[in-house]
Amino acid sequence: MEFRETVDALAGNGDLLTVDEPVADPDLAFALAAESARSNGPAVLLTDVPGVGRLACGVRGGPDRMVRRRRLPWSRLAVGMGLPADATYETMLDVLSTAPAERPPLQRRAAAASGHERDASALCLPTVSSSDRPLVSEGLLAVEIDGRQFWAPVRGDLRGRTTLRLHVPATVADRLEPGSATVALGVPTAALMAAHLSCARTHPWRAWTAPEIAAALDDVPVAPHAGGLVPASAEIVLDGTVAPADDPAAGPRAAWESIADATSVTVSVDRVATRSDPLVPLAPVGEPLGDDIHQTSLVEGARLQARVNGYWGVSPVSWIGLPVEAQLGVCFVASEILYAGFEWQLANTLFSFATSFDKVVVLDADAAFEDLARALDDIWVKAHPSHDWVFSEAAAPAAAAPAYRRDGQTGSRLFVNAAWDPRWDEEFIAPEVNFEQMYPPEVRRTVEERWTELGFDGGNDAVDADDAAEGGESGGE
Repeated sequence: MEFRETVDALAGNGDLLTVDEPVADPDLAFALAAESARSNGPAVLLTDVPGVGRLACGVRGGPDRMVRRRRLPWSRLAVGMGLPADATYETMLDVLSTAPAERPPLQRRAAAASGHERDASALCLPTVSSSDRPLVSEGLLAVEIDGRQFWAPVRGDLRGRTTLRLHVPATVADRLEPGSATVALGVPTAALMAAHLSCARTHPWRAWTAPEIAAALDDVPVAPHAGGLVPASAEIVLDGTVAPADDPAAGPRAAWESIADATSVTVSVDRVATRSDPLVPLAPVGEPLGDDIHQTSLVEGARLQARVNGYWGVSPVSWIGLPVEAQLGVCFVASEILYAGFEWQLANTLFSFATSFDKVVVLDADAAFEDLARALDDIWVKAHPSHDWVFSEAAAPAAAAPAYRRDGQTGSRLFVNAAWDPRWDEEFIAPEVNFEQMYPPEVRRTVEERWTELGFDGGNDAVDADDAAEGGESGGE
């Protein structure tokens, strides 16, 4: 699905707010996107901004799960990849970690963007108050190295009229030599996820090129440019020359930089091509619930699940998730407990495979990642602090994602065993109960009638109404 098709789909789902009033200050656009994300608001389309194009804010973001909502944090990412908006978390992980038996052929077509301008500063790129430089994010760098196509997510800024200073994952930057490259903005969600999966070397995609991954995820056509093959539907394409850089880019750090080492490069732009009235993605990078943290959460969950399942010769893990609400600082894993002590081995294995978090919570295999409240309940319902909360010695490396312990000091890691002990007989395990099981039909009927009379209807219509005004809802939380 093209980027502009994703924006249209969000509008059709009632998940897009269009602002036609003039937004003269590019810094205001970034602030508006950050506030919409923080308050669990809809995606925002700014149609009257300085420069060429329109700004599409938060197209790949989502809400938190601190209150009941129908929209899931990854719903916009699902829509962008042609999946139902209510796709489950396990469905998303399966899509990101399951490769088809045969690699799909790459579809080539003419690029949608055209033009021959050199002045990249004419684009409607946003700025933040801490920097006066226009920011670039939610795009990809395309380079061809030794006949192999690479895509990498980018985060950086524009300097002058024709120079981009970008951060890209070191897995790509370390292979770079000065040469032709292309930066594409407004690319399909599948293409951006393919860039993340490729750079993270996520199994089973390690031997695949990024365009092949994108074609497998959502059938993304490609077109030739200076840097090789680029999504043909890209809203903006900047061709130029890439080279290593010494000083870092301006602006806040993206979430994926907590997962992967990033390296600075420069791209000297010599051609700017755009679609008619292009859509420029604006992600509030560095802000809570921004687009970058949602993408990183999914990719890292898929990467870890692919590494853990099969590690013991079996696949006990139902899912692994790094909640965006915790800024990727805690890892939840739902798994069968194969034997006594398995949960301890599982937690230590996850710590050895990732550096972003310093807390692991092991849940029963039937736990649902969509129900974050239950996962949090299990921490105190099933886990006893005296023997189910296990701290390491205070010499563990500082986790990369949390906002605390930035002084370089070490600290402890925490493992919480919130799963039932496999050695217990079933009669000692408390049964799971709900409203339907706890009360007879007559009582349930009376409660439901009174609930509706009092205006507390818990159906989907009420949830949809709440979602439509989540900006106001957040203030009442």
